[in-house]
Amino acid sequence: MPSATALAKTTWMELKLFAREPAAAFFTLVLPVLLLVLNGSTNTNQPSAELGGAGTIDVLVPGYIALVIATLGLTNLPTVLATYRERGVLRRLQATPIQPATILIAQLLVQALVATIGLAVLVALGTTLFELRAPAAPAAVIGAYVVSVLGFTAFGFVLAAVLPTARTTSAVSFALYLPMIFLSGATWPREVLPQWAQRVGDALPLTYAVDAIKEPWIAGTSHVAALGLLLAMVVAGTTVSSRLFRWA
Repeated sequence: MPSATALAKTTWMELKLFAREPAAAFFTLVLPVLLLVLNGSTNTNQPSAELGGAGTIDVLVPGYIALVIATLGLTNLPTVLATYRERGVLRRLQATPIQPATILIAQLLVQALVATIGLAVLVALGTTLFELRAPAAPAAVIGAYVVSVLGFTAFGFVLAAVLPTARTTSAVSFALYLPMIFLSGATWPREVLPQWAQRVGDALPLTYAVDAIKEPWIAGTSHVAALGLLLAMVVAGTTVSSRLFRWA
């Protein structure tokens, strides 16, 4: 295991590198906020029969939190790791006291930290500007959030492990990411999508992250099926990536 000092320094370095990438910061943190402001300005948070008695903002904010998680796990993480491999960064680390595993753990910590920043900003804006209601079951929401972060981080590790180049990784990541964010409820409530789109969304992992966070937030009950699928992603993704990940 890496030392605490090495891990802290590497995590801080990776966080600074993330902040220096305008596109990554925009899609991860700014875009969900813009979507909230735009949709919040044109929709009230009054209970809606179409949304099962929930308000539009109450449905949108859990989706935007899942959007932040998916952006990090599907587009940022695998591309960063594939780029490091292609440029020989991981290979060179094997010859230094900083173990390559330090990079992987640091990436996980960066994913969690940036996602938490995104969650905090969305909740703060939703509460102060658009009458977002407090979660009905806060502990269950936090649990679903943690499992979602771990699930999509494991997904990102798998992509980084099996795809050959940084360019291919970026292309495949976005090919997976774009349909997910539009059909999963991460950008707009699934309840208002056509039936065919909802059926497609049923097969997408991001749908389960949205549902896992949304159900305890609105109804106060855990979405057991969604949590089970996300935990399966954690286990399967960790197993596959640990066996297939290449350092060079």
